[in-house]
Amino acid sequence: MTEFGVLIPDLQIAFYHRLKELEERYLGEALRNTVSNLDISSLDADLSQLVNAESLRKVASFGLRGELFFPVPYLLKANPYLLGYYRLLYGFSQKDFYNQGPFGSFSPLEERGDITDKTSSLILPLCKSLIAKGEMLVDGLDMISPTIIQSLQTITIGAFLRGSHLNKKGQRAVKSMYDLIHSIVISYITHATDRLITIKNDSDRTVYIEFMNDPDIRVQGILQSGSNPIMAIEIKGGTDVSNVYNRLGESEKSHRTARSLGFAECWTIINARLDLDKAHQKSPSTTRFYYLFQITNESTPEHSAFKDQFCALIGIRTN
Repeated sequence: MTEFGVLIPDLQIAFYHRLKELEERYLGEALRNTVSNLDISSLDADLSQLVNAESLRKVASFGLRGELFFPVPYLLKANPYLLGYYRLLYGFSQKDFYNQGPFGSFSPLEERGDITDKTSSLILPLCKSLIAKGEMLVDGLDMISPTIIQSLQTITIGAFLRGSHLNKKGQRAVKSMYDLIHSIVISYITHATDRLITIKNDSDRTVYIEFMNDPDIRVQGILQSGSNPIMAIEIKGGTDVSNVYNRLGESEKSHRTARSLGFAECWTIINARLDLDKAHQKSPSTTRFYYLFQITNESTPEHSAFKDQFCALIGIRTN
């Protein structure tokens, strides 16, 4: 697991076990177990009908069967989970495959092994689309072996695991901000869930503090005439300094959207030390930068500064 060598040992172990779990579910073992229970003549009939003969010959020239590269309806209907096998082989993350393309309705196959009434009639077009990708992949390979197939899939799994790790860091950062803000406004809270804190400020006005996406935190006052945008906060919880300025570019996009909605105050919370002058160049829409590790520590001047500014904007006293 040298690919994850920068992680602390216990996290490396967790990643290793998660990788083995994904390998058992998605890689060659799942395909072999399924094919062993199928009628090979029916499987071959699907392959010969749907896959380019030249591609099948090239795979066969290395002593391998066509289903290692090409999904067919007979196979997917026998084991819908195998859609994940081919998704990984072709290098698609779950996000790219299910959220940004035409394949969103097929996620139950991989997630639950379920073919719905809606997707049943679409299995053939799905396979034709994926086979076209598989034919391009086979055409681009000089050597084909089970090891190469597994390596291609593991590359995608590795990217998934790294993305999952970063996503968990982001979730922890949002949770830290929720706890911080909750502690600041606790005496003013009228209602709270894990996504929304509602307070009544010193002017007897309702203020919503919403924990959402794009921006991560949205603070709005509620007036008789409608909502009054107060503050938008973007949270970048990663500690990797090598990519921090790219993440600030993401914050800038979010803050531009927030400003178009009337938010004058746009804060960015970061968790990696950086050059603040350069940070302002990357995100000029940010009105204030704060370090998460400083503002969540009640003994720091930065915590007091954050608290003072936040309370002033929402109209409450500091406790």
